[in-house]
Amino acid sequence: MNFIVNQRIIVVGAGVIGCSLADELTRRGASVTVIDAAAPGSGTSSATFAWVNANSKTPSDYYELNYLGLRAHERVARTLPQNGAHWFHQTGTVQVAHSDERMHAIESQVSRLRSDGYDARSLSSSDVADLEPNLTAAKVRGGALYAEEGWIDVQTMCVSLLDRAVERGAEFFPYQTVTRVRERHVTTTSPDGATHEYDADVVILAAGNGTRRILTNEGIEFPTIDPVGDTGSGGSGHPKVGIISTTGMVNSGIRHLIRSEGIALRPARNGGITFADNPTGGKWEMGDPGIWTVPALLLDRARELYPALNQATTESVLLGTRVLPDDGLTIADWVDENHSVYAVATHSGVTLSAHLADAVSREVIEGDRHASLASFGLSRFIAA
Repeated sequence: MNFIVNQRIIVVGAGVIGCSLADELTRRGASVTVIDAAAPGSGTSSATFAWVNANSKTPSDYYELNYLGLRAHERVARTLPQNGAHWFHQTGTVQVAHSDERMHAIESQVSRLRSDGYDARSLSSSDVADLEPNLTAAKVRGGALYAEEGWIDVQTMCVSLLDRAVERGAEFFPYQTVTRVRERHVTTTSPDGATHEYDADVVILAAGNGTRRILTNEGIEFPTIDPVGDTGSGGSGHPKVGIISTTGMVNSGIRHLIRSEGIALRPARNGGITFADNPTGGKWEMGDPGIWTVPALLLDRARELYPALNQATTESVLLGTRVLPDDGLTIADWVDENHSVYAVATHSGVTLSAHLADAVSREVIEGDRHASLASFGLSRFIAA
């Protein structure tokens, strides 16, 4: 395969992966056009807890991919201007145990992660109190600290990376829905019904669940779970619906991302607290009115752990349908034999975005597939 110098590349999707790709591709000298059906970071990326980690990722090659993602975010953060927009908040994660049984499981997890070189250590109950003095100390048996983890301010990340790409010459066309992707040609429609045509050397689909729809229109079966199909966990064992809630400003803040049984908390960009629990939210169908009981349920859990929320109210709730490849892992591969259409799909997009941007850009521009992607091509679904 002969790769073209100064390629014209269309990136479909302006979420965390699409914006990261636009930034990296333009840095490598490509001519980039980004197309999205809405504003940057407003799709599935907006409704994620945005936890950057490789903490519980299995199997081993998926753990390694996510660990590279964490490292890539550190690397990108170091390149940002001192007074520029920073979106990776490497606060570390404090995991809290409320029972001896849970503490034993955490200690086993810490031991396993440490053997893989992960920065993890067990905490006593007094350690937890020292790190997070505003948490309820009652019944805390201990926990763990994962010092390298953190969270992403998704909106700042997407807008900043896309702006940087545009400064290098990229074009961005929001509010255009891709309807056709033929070889090196993309057709879109805008809300006023107008049709637009774009040509490129390569099209990269990073449109979340929209990637499945786009390829289905071309008669290509893409192995992600249908977001409007079967409810529940699907074949991957992961919840399909993601729901995050954010309070108004809280005077006494938390210092880390906090995880406990049935609830996770982190600081929010508005000075409040963002809270979520994927298993709880994922029990509902997106269209079921009962899903709106989840924010109040989770706020009650959050208040038990963090009393400063007793006077706080929920300011915003965001729902999204998670992008789930059939085996729950990641897809990063060429869709066609002519290497004109590439697709990226993953439910770990926030963690993986910086690394995938680097690896996929290199593969598309130079033809060199990164070793970390060896297990994440489409051939595994054919073999299965």
